[in-house]
Amino acid sequence: MIADLFLPEDSTPDAAVLPGLERVARFGGSARLQAGWRSWLAGRVGCKALAGLPAACVAAIAADTRIEGFVSLATPVHWLTGLSSLHWDSRGILRLPAATLQSLARDFKSVFHGSGFALEPLLSGGFLMTGPVAADAQTMEPARCIGASIATALPAAPDLRRLGAEIEIWLHEQPANVARSARGELPLSSLWLWGGGRVPSAADLASACGDVTGQRFYGSDPYLDGLARACGAGADPLPERIEAALSVSARRVVVVVDLAQILQADRFLSVPGALAALDARWIAPAAAEVARGAVRSLSVLANDRCLSFLRRDRFKRWRHARRGLAGLQ
Repeated sequence: MIADLFLPEDSTPDAAVLPGLERVARFGGSARLQAGWRSWLAGRVGCKALAGLPAACVAAIAADTRIEGFVSLATPVHWLTGLSSLHWDSRGILRLPAATLQSLARDFKSVFHGSGFALEPLLSGGFLMTGPVAADAQTMEPARCIGASIATALPAAPDLRRLGAEIEIWLHEQPANVARSARGELPLSSLWLWGGGRVPSAADLASACGDVTGQRFYGSDPYLDGLARACGAGADPLPERIEAALSVSARRVVVVVDLAQILQADRFLSVPGALAALDARWIAPAAAEVARGAVRSLSVLANDRCLSFLRRDRFKRWRHARRGLAGLQ
């Protein structure tokens, strides 16, 4: 899964050469995911009852303490300031270290005391926010807003708009955030609230998954963490190469990667460069393992598309190659 790669329907795909993705797109099958990669993944790993839940509710399963009531994901974001508006950038979805998350959560508790809202740090570098239920609470996922003005994605609920504005003011002079700027790191513009819903009862969650044995999870994503916990496992950090993940004894290996993390690790890397690095590290070697028969099948999910590749697909040489990301459209 490439968690943060979404292409608008009317966009022109980047022409970067991506051998692994191009191979899978040329020879394999393609399907559109109406409900996105998260619902697809929940069903595939044996947790169909979780497939219809909002992302924050699944993420809450991985919290250290039992969370009840209404929750939202609170993703740290950085916005670019234009002449007349604020815009999302490919590097703008931030992952914060645990110490910074804890510091911000403590300060939020003090500053927003009595508001009913609280922040719960997540292993994946963001937060869960608990608080009152808001009407029209649904907002767009941050990754779907990259390249657009934030005005097009603001929540309809007045309470959430007001809370978002107050969070921006708080973060402007928040010590941990100021320290990030002083170190040359991107400061937080806000915490983007999305994927909200009411957490099901513990009994409902306990019976949500069927046969979930023999699966391994790799990556740093709040939904992945919750899904792995529901399967009685945990999500391991991404190894240096996908061969290490495929060498373990498992009937299914789930790997969730994102471009933002690659871009944050190298401030001089372009988006096409990050795509090329992701392809070389994950997709191309996985496709090679399928072609030689070491892995039965490969699914690559991005842009609400699922590309599937089986060993027998390599013989479909009459199909024309499509360069770069064109195979996802």
